[in-house]
Amino acid sequence: LKIATQELVSTCLPTMRFLLALVCSIAAVSAFAPVPVTKQVTVARQAYVPDGLSAADWAKKQKEEKAKSAKNKQRFPKGKSFVDVTVWLKQLEGRQSFAGEKITGSGHTFAKTKFESKE
Repeated sequence: LKIATQELVSTCLPTMRFLLALVCSIAAVSAFAPVPVTKQVTVARQAYVPDGLSAADWAKKQKEEKAKSAKNKQRFPKGKSFVDVTVWLKQLEGRQSFAGEKITGSGHTFAKTKFESKE
């Protein structure tokens, strides 16, 4: 019995080593395999509504605030606002007042300064 077991172990040992190496290599390779991508499902969620207001009241208030904001943005447009020189000269001539040969009012306008002068 002892001899039969030794023969069995000696013949099966290389096969078992090969199988063990094969299993370890498969485990190592599967660790670096890409994870299958699952499709994400979009779930509709409830919108924010403050306490004490119904959804309709909140929507109405938001609409009013957007309208107020849009109206305020029209009062203060972006970009540089300027007057063309030809238009400014015509306005200047229209504002001038004379008493005979003397100029009583020049109609001149001054530029607005954003900061105080250095002097």
